Amino acid sequence: MMQHQTDSFDGALAFDLLRRNADDAGPSLATRWQSLDDAGRVIAALAGEAEPPPEPNFAARIEAIADDRHRLAVQGVEDLSAMIEPGLAALLYVCENGGDARAPALALWREFTASRVALLALAADRGD
Repeated sequence: MMQHQTDSFDGALAFDLLRRNADDAGPSLATRWQSLDDAGRVIAALAGEAEPPPEPNFAARIEAIADDRHRLAVQGVEDLSAMIEPGLAALLYVCENGGDARAPALALWREFTASRVALLALAADRGD
């Protein structure tokens, strides 16, 4: 029986894009969004896909609305972060250990882009 030796790996420590600071209430919405964009670029590269276009005004547009869209968008950013952080850590673990991460990266990429599109739709100016 062939056994593979793997080193202990903590993806969150190796690539700390999305980790919250335990000393405060958490990063701002703008900081979280920028972290998600950064993570999206890494996932896109691992999946062999084009990087998502930056969306620097997302947080400002969300902060400008006060209805349920604001609450949904903030929760959506938190949910997307919760999905991306362990997914990205797993992809980086695979890569660091010589594995091919393209297929799982593509699956995570599709989830990321679908969630990102939905969040950007919440932030879209509806003229109201």
